[in-house]
Amino acid sequence: MSEESPLVIKSFDELTITELYGIVQLRSQVFVVEQNCIFLDQDGVDTLPQTLHAFYPGDVRTMQDTHGAEVGRSLAPKAYARILPPDFPDGPAHEPGARSISRVVTNPHLRGQGWSRRLIGELVAGHSHGLLTLNAQSHLERFYTSFGFSPNGPRFLEDGIEHTPMSRPADASSA
Repeated sequence: MSEESPLVIKSFDELTITELYGIVQLRSQVFVVEQNCIFLDQDGVDTLPQTLHAFYPGDVRTMQDTHGAEVGRSLAPKAYARILPPDFPDGPAHEPGARSISRVVTNPHLRGQGWSRRLIGELVAGHSHGLLTLNAQSHLERFYTSFGFSPNGPRFLEDGIEHTPMSRPADASSA
């Protein structure tokens, strides 16, 4: 993992077209194609004024087009997460006053290199003054527990994948 890639955090209006395209590529590649979840990823929540997009910019690389030729370009970031506006009702994990982390994803070509650990660590550090929530895929529950999250409700199915609602209280030292 390269330490030279700083975390970028921007609102929707601050994203460049290239950044937005790469984010959509990555989210579609993993959530829609790889995980076979047929849903409208572009739910309009990305565009809300207080929604934040956090990511490590990726390296442009070639990728296959729909016919299998290596002629396309991947603009996908290394890792990405969306931070929802304060008190946004983000499903079962919602708690009043919380900010929710959603759409956490690592570029498949970079899995196992610590990008998601670094991303969540930086987001927790940057938002430690307030309550955080997320709806974790249940197989990642231990990962999120390592950042101070704990289950705050019963497991549930979303798009055929078991999820666990989780929350992380504000750090007393930074409140």
